Formats: sequence, C-alpha cells, structure tokens
Amino acid sequence: MYKGLTKRDARIAKHYENITESEADAEHKWAEANGLSFSGPGALSKAIATVKERRKQMVSMRLDLENIEGMKARAKVEGIPYQTLINSVLHKFLNGELVSKDSLKTAV
Repeated sequence: MYKGLTKRDARIAKHYENITESEADAEHKWAEANGLSFSGPGALSKAIATVKERRKQMVSMRLDLENIEGMKARAKVEGIPYQTLINSVLHKFLNGELVSKDSLKTAV
C-alpha cells in the first residue's frame, strides 16, 4: 500500500489516514500555536526560515561499537532513526530526565 515510501513516510501516512477530523484540527491548531503552520504567499520561504532556525550541528565523535549497535537496535524497535534516539537520550540527560536504576531503587 505504501510502495515507494520510506518507513518514516509510510508511518506518517498511516497516522494521517487513521486520525479523526477533530484530531486533525487539534494538530493544525497546535502547529499554528507553535509557529509551524505555513500557507499563502511566502509559505515556502517561511518554512525554510523556520527549519534554518532549528538547524542542528553536525558532530563527529568516537563511540564504542557496542553502544552504537545497541542504539541502532533500540531505534529500530522504536521505529525511529538511531541518531534521533541518541539526540533524545542526550536531551533527557541534560534536562535531568534520565535517572539511574540505583536511584530508582533508593527512592522506592
């Protein structure tokens, strides 16, 4: 059914096929509220400018092979690119959202 689409694009297509009109309206309102809805004259320019503002920095680093393989395997299970997963883990760590198993044991 989604022949020729990447896995990501197929997942997005499935999402939009299966949402209700009210869910679609809610997503549109959220996009507008967060400056992510573009239409009318200059819409493409606005979208490009937004992407440039949210641009990410490319980095090169050496990581243990087992960690990379583990992230790739976990990302595959989650259905997301492994670099996105790595970025998410780093973000959660920096915001104090990641906790060790030991700290969970002592909290209980």
